[in-house]
This record gives sequence, C-alpha cells and structure tokens, in this order.
Amino acid sequence: MRLKTAVAFLTLSLVCVISRVSFADSLTLSGVGGQNTDGVYVYPYIFTITGPGGTDTLVDMSCLNFNREVSIGQSWSATPVDVATIAPSSTVDNESGTDIIADAYLYNQYAAAAGNAQLTSDIQFAIWHIMDPTDVAAESGYDTNAANLAAAALAEVPILPASTFANDVVFVPTNYTAGSEPQLFMTDPPPPAITPEPTSLVLLGTGLLGAVGFMRRKRAQA
Repeated sequence: MRLKTAVAFLTLSLVCVISRVSFADSLTLSGVGGQNTDGVYVYPYIFTITGPGGTDTLVDMSCLNFNREVSIGQSWSATPVDVATIAPSSTVDNESGTDIIADAYLYNQYAAAAGNAQLTSDIQFAIWHIMDPTDVAAESGYDTNAANLAAAALAEVPILPASTFANDVVFVPTNYTAGSEPQLFMTDPPPPAITPEPTSLVLLGTGLLGAVGFMRRKRAQA
C-alpha cells in the first residue's frame, strides 16, 4: 500500500509586500479520507495546521509527488507558496512551475468530483502523473481518463490567468529528517492559520505611518 503521509513543521518568516504566504506554521497529517484505488490512498489527506492565525483542523490537501515516500510521524519545515506567484518557467523543489500550475488546475476540479469516487481517483492520478509520469504509468489506478485529465491540464497552463489560482497554496518542504522524502502538498483556500490577521496588518501599517511622521517631525525640529 502506497500511503502518502506527512507530519510537517513549517518554519517561515514574515516578508512585507510580497504575494507569497510566509509565516511559521506546523502542519500535521491527522488522517486520510479513506478512499483508495488498488491500495493507494487518494485525495483527501487531512491535516491540522498551526500558524500565526491559530490552529485549523480537518484541512483537506492533495499530495503532488507519487515517487516520494513518507510515513506517519515524519516532520519537516516547509514554506507555503501561492501558486499564483509561480512562473511556468520556474522550478519549485526541483519540480517545474508548469507542472505545479497544472496540478493546481486539477486540484480545483476536486470540488466538482465530490461524491464521485472514480473521478476523484482520476484527478489524483492525473496530478501524480504530471509530476512522476514513469512511476504512475505502471499503476493500475492510472487509466485513460486520468491521462486525458493530465494532458488537458498541461494544455491549459499557457492560457490561464494567475487569478485562476488566487487561493491555491503549495507547501514546499525545506528541512526534514534524514532518509525521508517529503512531498509537495496543495490546498485551496489557504487555512486562516497561515493567513495574516487583518488587524495585525492594519497595526503594522499604522505603525509604519507613525514612524514616518515621527521622523518628519524630528527633521522639522532639527
């Protein structure tokens, strides 16, 4: 049984005026949705996330890498990145930006597949095929429909506006235990735990404006 599991501690730092999500988070796999195809668990993987905004439970995610094995209890640091900021020509964790964007396009199809076990499986295997085509092609769960979904997603990448992925976030591992192979996980929308609190941002802006005013007053007095 190929179980894609992870318990992650995401260590991030706040960076002002950028579109990437960047806060210190702890991400823990708390379970799986129960659906599997020929012994391979598929979406959703259920997480608990703790960040500056608090703690969120029952956060559904999809894993993007089929050939990276992780086990329950493993933990690592990771950075959540807004998919809308990823250029097709870039690379993220040795994966192409094009592949991640295509996976985000497929992730957004899960909502329409609710209650349809076969379609959910096909979407998950299409996501895996985009990242790891050789390994997934040998799996019985990878069928013609999954292949067509993967091809359609890759074809959409050049024509989709970044706004299509305004709420998609991919968690990129940055530090992990020896011997593990942490994979990329994706969710939509970003959990409140990793989202800056509006009041905090207002206070930050007010503080900066106040500092500018203070500097001007000091200059005037000089």
